[in-house]
Amino acid sequence: MNESMSPSFESILAAPLAPLRNGGLGFVGADIPLELLLASGRPFGHLPWQADVPTPAADRWLESSFPGWARSILEQWFAGAFDDVADVVFSRADDATQRLCYYIRELQARGLLRGPATHLLDLALIPRATSLAHSAGAIEALAERLGIAASAWPAALARADRLRTQLAAINARRGSNGAVHERLFRAALWSDASQWLDAVSLPAHDQGPHVLLAGSMPPDDRLHRAVDEAGACIVEELHPGGPLRSGPVLGESRESPPLRIARQLQLHGTGPRTFVDRAAQVVARARERHVAGVILWMTREDEALAWQVPAQTRALREAGVKLLVLADSRWNADDGALEAITRFCKEGLA
Repeated sequence: MNESMSPSFESILAAPLAPLRNGGLGFVGADIPLELLLASGRPFGHLPWQADVPTPAADRWLESSFPGWARSILEQWFAGAFDDVADVVFSRADDATQRLCYYIRELQARGLLRGPATHLLDLALIPRATSLAHSAGAIEALAERLGIAASAWPAALARADRLRTQLAAINARRGSNGAVHERLFRAALWSDASQWLDAVSLPAHDQGPHVLLAGSMPPDDRLHRAVDEAGACIVEELHPGGPLRSGPVLGESRESPPLRIARQLQLHGTGPRTFVDRAAQVVARARERHVAGVILWMTREDEALAWQVPAQTRALREAGVKLLVLADSRWNADDGALEAITRFCKEGLA
């Protein structure tokens, strides 16, 4: 895609914090309900990260187990980038996100950090009734703290389902321009995509072979560019920032909105703490999308995901799907991962 065809979402990536200034609602981590964000009536978006910017201030406080995106967010927080954001919601569905929330609160309590008020969404995603009730109560309590009226839920649920449908349709049509699609879906994570998605039009042609990317959330489009440059294309993604991270549409139900949302997260959450058979999931998605191969790319900090690699590897090989495993990777992919991806797509998928 040439520059003259660049769609509106590129402006979101260029200035992701612009809509959040003066009272916006930020969030960090997986499985923050889209309905809750929409019901707030405020501009919202995941706090952005900067993949190749040094993080000296964050490095003073964060252990090596924190992923690169968390270090980047804390570095920007120290620099005052989020001072004009009113509230930030953190997810308990991810260990790094939860710990980052605690660190920020402690630094604020010590007077070493300014910035927005923090809220922890205390999700419990174990597949049992008590966890479901706990998550529903946590969603309801957070909505109350954010000043969300009960009357705001119906419209928010309808808008969320429309957005899910739109994103799923764009994802299903992917066959080329993998890097462009990554930027679109990252912009949809960093902003309220319902404000601009209708205006997006991407060229529809096929570039093969097709590839599925699973594991950690990539830093930007560098993995996708490596695949594109090899003549292949990422057409499906299974990670917390992926295009289908909000799951299927909720549809109609007599349950309360918080309970419906909690049930959706329990069944379709994408964070490391969700109880999903990731081996069966990746095989099913690979078959649905008829991909030629799968790239399992995981950063060394995503220890919870690493436990799933042996089962995923075995299941994909038994299904006859070609596979590249890049576990224990560096977040900025400067460890030979890009070269390995290009080689896999050029030679391994032949």
